[in-house]
Amino acid sequence: MQNPPQQDGSNPSMGYFYASLSAMMGAVLIVTGKFVLYSISPLALNAIIFPAGTVVLGLAMIPGKRWKRIARMDRRAWGWTIAFSVLACVAIWAHWIGIKMMDPTLASFLNRFETLVTISLGIAILGERFSWGEALGGFLVLGGIVLMKFTFRAEYSLAFWVVLFSAVCFGTAEFFAKIAVRYVDPLTISFLRNVITAVFFWIAVPIVGTSFEGARSVWWALIILVFAGPVLVRPIYLYALKHLEVSKVALINQSQPVFVA
Repeated sequence: MQNPPQQDGSNPSMGYFYASLSAMMGAVLIVTGKFVLYSISPLALNAIIFPAGTVVLGLAMIPGKRWKRIARMDRRAWGWTIAFSVLACVAIWAHWIGIKMMDPTLASFLNRFETLVTISLGIAILGERFSWGEALGGFLVLGGIVLMKFTFRAEYSLAFWVVLFSAVCFGTAEFFAKIAVRYVDPLTISFLRNVITAVFFWIAVPIVGTSFEGARSVWWALIILVFAGPVLVRPIYLYALKHLEVSKVALINQSQPVFVA
């Protein structure tokens, strides 16, 4: 693999701020999403919020003529952006399916397995350094996941594997995102991810089949999800990756279950 260009103008303090803010807003996303899933399916939820998020970020692209940045993207920028977006689509769908099946606090903690995936890829491929304290945190997460598996009720067994699969996809996607932000600014990547994700879910709608009947009763929560998810959480997380090593951003994101609880 060819090494991506190094980032200039990174600010670790801002990176920690963005990562912490992303974790807090991610908690809002999970709690609100669990409420919405009582009324509509995970597919319907995603098919609603991502087109809306695409429109909002599309409007944000107008000032400063950010649209022109898309035309200037080279093959590597497109490759990493598409790889990140496709994996994120799979992760997001599996994530909401898992949350619909189990307690959101448990799902949020189990999804921290993505941290270990991201950190492992960051160390193995990007050569990022990892302290003993950070390693201990990672082992605690892994130990907690193993404990959860052996103490889960039988009805949560499928949900466990669905959320764990989502975590692996998320972790790999975040690694791809770390490389992508070295070629493209976070806002542009977020916009393109929303476009790809919206298309992905609307292709899935007629194939899989779903109902939007309950959406009207939770319209206000869907608006929260649009801004807490496609519009704000992902761009903020990508800005954190712009300023910090992917392993550190992933570790800070481990605090999300605290906010969910």
